[in-house]
Amino acid sequence: MTTENLKKFETSENLQKMVLNIMYTMREEYYKYPEYKTIMMNLTTVSRELNAIRIKEITGELEKAKPDK
Repeated sequence: MTTENLKKFETSENLQKMVLNIMYTMREEYYKYPEYKTIMMNLTTVSRELNAIRIKEITGELEKAKPDK
């Protein structure tokens, strides 16, 4: 893994950690709110998508097809 790829992987890993931290806080502090389930479902989706990006970074799949910004 090149230095640039490693940096991207570390960035996506940190984002993943932030999402998991938010999920933990939500569970501990906000589970009584009616919006809790919707927020947790959305955070789960975000976490899953970030994980997919991390896998693509590891396999180098992102380098093969770079989308336009």
